[in-house]
Amino acid sequence: MSAGTDWTRELLRELRAQRYRPAAWARFLARSFARASATRRERRREHRQTLRAGAAGLAAWSAVAPFRPWLAIAGALWWLLAVAMVDWHLGMLEDDCGRPLHRLGLANLLTLARVALVPALVAASPALLAALLAPAGASDVVDGPLARRRDEQTRLGAWLDGGGDGLVLSAAAVGAARHGLVPWWAAALVLARHGLQWLAVALAYFLRAEPPARDGVVAARTPGVVLFLGLALAALRLPLAAPLVAVGALAALGALARTVVRARRFEAVA
Repeated sequence: MSAGTDWTRELLRELRAQRYRPAAWARFLARSFARASATRRERRREHRQTLRAGAAGLAAWSAVAPFRPWLAIAGALWWLLAVAMVDWHLGMLEDDCGRPLHRLGLANLLTLARVALVPALVAASPALLAALLAPAGASDVVDGPLARRRDEQTRLGAWLDGGGDGLVLSAAAVGAARHGLVPWWAAALVLARHGLQWLAVALAYFLRAEPPARDGVVAARTPGVVLFLGLALAALRLPLAAPLVAVGALAALGALARTVVRARRFEAVA
């Protein structure tokens, strides 16, 4: 268990002990921002790398402005939010034993590039949606092995990868439904799957005062692949897209339910 995880647990327990009152939330946020600021001063190299990534993303979205100005504005704002969240959590650039990674890491940069596509996936035409899903899927395949090969596995990377996958698949489902490529009920299943996952994580943090453990998570890799394949087929206007999206989302919901049940059984035993 790392010092950062212990600090988070202590802060969450204080918040719960004070019954989530407004003053408690104010102290929680003030201490969180203060720690993030101190971490940026200690890890200047990683902070500068994050700023450079932010500048590169803004330049990319600026290139979209002459063609789709509103999309460029939305994309730039989204990118600033994503980069700010990474910069706020630089303390998570460490493994589960607390050994720090003194760089942002190529795998994390690939994941961030995938997250940057979210506004475009919602607004894209079917042809562009298919073109964007290809590099998004490729980066998802390679970022994990790349992190292991380069010894860049971190707590930040694990949560960034999982959250990024949910955002990309949800955005692609909405984009496909906008063009009638999949029915809205199928897109709703995708949104429900990832929305419930994020809700479960939030409840674990703020009600149990415990960062959710990754060891008890039931793997949903195969359902995710099926879901991605369905969305790719939808963008290409090929058959079986909607059933694959629905099956992938439902199977992922099942994995999430098993994860919650397993966590509750573990608590009962403990």
